[in-house]
Amino acid sequence: MGGAHEDNLTPRTMRLRTQLLVACVLGAGAAAALWYGRPKEVDAAVPTPAAVTAVAPGAGSGRFVLTDSQLATVTTVPVEQRLFYEDIATEGKISVDEYRATPVFSPYAGRVITIFARSGEQVRQGDKLFSLQANEMVQAQNDFLAALNVLNKSRSQLSYATNNEKRLHDLYDSRVTTLKELQTAQNDLATAQNDAKTAEVGLEAVRNRLRILGLKDGDMTALQTKGAINPETTIYAPLSGTVIQRKIGPGQYINTGGGDPSYVIGDLGRIWIVAQLRETDAAKVDLGERIRFRTLAYPNQTFESRINYIGASVDPATRRIVVRAEVDNSKGLLKPEMYASVHIINERETVSRAVPRQAVIFEGDKARVWVLGAGNTVESRPVKTGFLDGNDIEVTEGLSVGERVISKGALFIDGMTDQPG
Repeated sequence: MGGAHEDNLTPRTMRLRTQLLVACVLGAGAAAALWYGRPKEVDAAVPTPAAVTAVAPGAGSGRFVLTDSQLATVTTVPVEQRLFYEDIATEGKISVDEYRATPVFSPYAGRVITIFARSGEQVRQGDKLFSLQANEMVQAQNDFLAALNVLNKSRSQLSYATNNEKRLHDLYDSRVTTLKELQTAQNDLATAQNDAKTAEVGLEAVRNRLRILGLKDGDMTALQTKGAINPETTIYAPLSGTVIQRKIGPGQYINTGGGDPSYVIGDLGRIWIVAQLRETDAAKVDLGERIRFRTLAYPNQTFESRINYIGASVDPATRRIVVRAEVDNSKGLLKPEMYASVHIINERETVSRAVPRQAVIFEGDKARVWVLGAGNTVESRPVKTGFLDGNDIEVTEGLSVGERVISKGALFIDGMTDQPG
């Protein structure tokens, strides 16, 4: 049926259908052309970031021109001239000023009875530290009483000899006695006088011994009056200060002589910072050099002083040299044995060129910077660097004072040069 209908179409109708079909095909082609051509036109209309333009042809020329918009994204700074300090980093610790502290040893062996002063407490000269029972003190007190008894006897004999010599002298003047008896009395008097002097010297020797052992004159007076030996003896503070260490406890038996002291008392108003200097840095440090340090307890606070002591020898085990400085500690922040991170500043007397640390790009043992020239031109230039002081780095070769280098954005520029042209 469909075929019969097509057979009835006239030639005019066939031509119209053909023209209509061609028009549809042409319209579709035009639409397709517009569609596929549109992205290129749109892309061409949308602005793209300006690329870095090479002044000299060829990759790796190291010289480029930045657009104004690119220049606005980076920071440039001038090369300055300033005094540089070599920063020698090492470690150290807080120590007691040995000229303001003293170890307290017991003058005799014995057993500790009572502790009066504790670590961290303030004591004054003459305050009680601890007491103990000591055989040596008991023996010294006994010797004191014995010497006192000898002195009393010798004084009695001296008094008798003095009276006897006077009596016989009067009798001899009255011709009642003989010269021989008078001379005998005079000899007895001389002997009694010598014995009394010897007894006085002996008593004073025992007194001095008791003073050395820590007994005060008032205690000796009480001992002389009462005649009772006290087995418990008190040790007193030899100077005023802070109890830095206490190394004994009740019931502990302590000896005299070497070993650890019973107490360490010192003035912590000034302390020492003791640093360990590497042997390789020994020639760089002199007396009077500035030293700065921080502690774990106060990581955001920097303490500063000047070196006043450099060790005369190298520790054979650590290959380090001790350097030391006095530090004011009137606020009591620093404690003995605190660990410290130390920086010794070697102050140089010559000035050098300086740029920010972030302006320098390091590649192995080489360094370079981006230098901004006329017409927004940037150039990669090799430099030689020196000391690092804070955020600045010393440049010994490659730059002149007043030239401008890219600091913030140097790595961005460096990365753009690696993009394929």
